[in-house]
Amino acid sequence: MAVSKFFSIIFILSGVLVFAGTGNPEKNQLFKKAGSEIVLSPERSVEVLDYIEKNFPLDKEEEKRLLYLKVKSLYFQNNLTDVLKIISKEDKHYSPELMILKRNILYSFNITDAALFKNTPADIDYGFSEKIWGMLNRLTVRRKFPTPAELLPILKEIGSHHPEVQRESMLNLSDYLAQNDSQLLYQPFLNEISTVYKNDPAFNILYAKYLLKNNRNEEAAALISELPEESLEQSTNLNLKYRYYDLLVNFYSKTGQYQEYREAVRKKEALFNTIDRAAFSAKNKWFDSLEENYRNELDSSITHKRYFLFSALAIAVLFIGFISVRLSRIKSQIEEYENFTAQLRLNKDKKTVQPQAISEKTENLLLQKLQDFEKTTDYTRPDISLQSLAKKLDTNTKYLSEIINKHKQKNFNAYINELRINYITGKLKENTVYRNYKIKYLAEESGFSTHSAFAATFKMVNGISPAHYIQLLNHKEE
Repeated sequence: MAVSKFFSIIFILSGVLVFAGTGNPEKNQLFKKAGSEIVLSPERSVEVLDYIEKNFPLDKEEEKRLLYLKVKSLYFQNNLTDVLKIISKEDKHYSPELMILKRNILYSFNITDAALFKNTPADIDYGFSEKIWGMLNRLTVRRKFPTPAELLPILKEIGSHHPEVQRESMLNLSDYLAQNDSQLLYQPFLNEISTVYKNDPAFNILYAKYLLKNNRNEEAAALISELPEESLEQSTNLNLKYRYYDLLVNFYSKTGQYQEYREAVRKKEALFNTIDRAAFSAKNKWFDSLEENYRNELDSSITHKRYFLFSALAIAVLFIGFISVRLSRIKSQIEEYENFTAQLRLNKDKKTVQPQAISEKTENLLLQKLQDFEKTTDYTRPDISLQSLAKKLDTNTKYLSEIINKHKQKNFNAYINELRINYITGKLKENTVYRNYKIKYLAEESGFSTHSAFAATFKMVNGISPAHYIQLLNHKEE
């Protein structure tokens, strides 16, 4: 019996060892698969990660690795609300890789508040990414561009770090340098970085666009021909696909392929609208989440100190002051973002629209119809669109868009919004009753769907906020 029991135990242990031996390599292989497909097919990465999470036990490091890849996959798929929901939580248990990714994601929303990164990890990859962020800060804020020699240490150091972890940092830096280099000063650096990330289409797309900008059309064409066209067209990585269409717009414009150019412009504009709406919605929810967190912290603090009256009062005063500062900063960031998106829409047509051949007679007729339209208040209808106005004026959207861009120096949305602001500005000047209405009513009256969009556009057109404008009007009449 003793011998039989001994062999039974040995058999069970052998089975466990065999299972463990085959399970770990499979899990590692799945992690590798999720990482390799994440750029072009982030939705597949999510499926693999879900499978790992359901079918394998994970240690703490593997859990951090899984969370990092999941956040990255969601970000690439433009599921920004889910991404910001995750990274808005307490970050003291996050891995350095996720902290780097978090900072790059917030950078893409123009959020650079250092106070959000209270738990900075002591990690060599995080330290290297700090150097990149420091350089980006000097570029974007102080417009201080590095010399090619100053970029050499980055090229030497990138090899000793994880390229996957540093991807977004290097892409942001390379993108900014490429956009602001018209003398090929940074070509060696950009070429070397695209070599480091030779299997990543984003870097090849960036470098091809850079070559086109500097009239190196043949080199750019060769690089474009090597891109995985079918995979890019089917990719669920929306930012990558947008970069690809943007490259094609530039390439077809340079090479005179006008039919292909128009199709690329259509795809790019449609994708831009999708990305822009998701970004705007997600950022608003991000600030709402921060505000809610601060309120919860305040309520918790007051409850905890209830039985210590004098201490509670002192802490409450300090905390309320802190919250006021934070909310003020958040409000400032929201206004900055709204101004940015409004300005982006104003300038978008300058980057993408290729003039179409419109006869002088048609052009003058359309201009007259636009003048007649401006004399009405149809532009205050919330459901007005380029398509509906084109139908009303008996033309097509491309002709109408081109006429507005050419003669009004702005795109359709900016044109309509400026008419709305001029309309409500006239009402405020002529009818004092309107000055007593709430901003929300003024926004609805002029056709805006939200009072925040109305306030941002009003400030952009008139240079001051609606409340300040009303105050000035009242002051003049006193």
